[in-house]
Amino acid sequence: MSFAALALSTILAVAWWLGPGWRPRALPGVTRARPWTFGHRGARGPAPENTMAAFDLAFAHLDGVETDVQRTVDGHLVLFHDLELDGRPIRRWRFAALRTARPDLVPLEAFLRAARDARGAVVNLEVKSDPRTVRGILRGAALERDLVRAVRGSGVEDRIVISSFDPFALARVRLLAPELRTAFLSAPEGPAWARWVPWARLLHVDALHPEVRQVTPGLLARAHARGLAVHVWTVNDANDVVRLLRSGVDGVMGDDPEALAAAVREA
Repeated sequence: MSFAALALSTILAVAWWLGPGWRPRALPGVTRARPWTFGHRGARGPAPENTMAAFDLAFAHLDGVETDVQRTVDGHLVLFHDLELDGRPIRRWRFAALRTARPDLVPLEAFLRAARDARGAVVNLEVKSDPRTVRGILRGAALERDLVRAVRGSGVEDRIVISSFDPFALARVRLLAPELRTAFLSAPEGPAWARWVPWARLLHVDALHPEVRQVTPGLLARAHARGLAVHVWTVNDANDVVRLLRSGVDGVMGDDPEALAAAVREA
């Protein structure tokens, strides 16, 4: 292939990727009407976070669950929020030892079985990774590979959103499994570039997940103009729930499933 042909092919590929190649998509398997309510880590307070008790509580009262996925050194995917336990990174724990330290630890496959029984509910799986170093970026590849493998064929893949603060994780999921839905997480404490809506086009995500303090009419207008859903975390004040729902957000995540459900009824 000549240099001119290669350059033209590259330009056309980039134009397609940034243009018609990206269109945010809905979740065909979710039967709940928007706006959606998610139990943040299942529940935090009414039950221990990221446990089956927390997930059962969220599925009973809300439209879905948000939880965190990490990978142990021996290749098990587990639902755990903090990157470390007792000063040791989760990625360096063996599954059996981690289960001994945390008997209520939930493996991803067990959670997916429970999600299958929660008919029509939406599931948000947050990839927990550390993109601050090249080593961290490379380590994350095994997590995304195994996560895609677990989600495919789970019976709930059409109800799953995979989210992350890590743009490399989202890019890998998009390339490994173009059919899966993804969402870009952001927080006020993060770098300014991570809060730009245009990143959604570059990463081909289907939703934005901003922290509650980031939500403005301008952000909602820009996101919705591009077809992006906006799911907000973590919303525990009933007045904030009402305000956000009336402003047009597509979903809210809260720590107390029963309290969040009651606030939504007031909206």
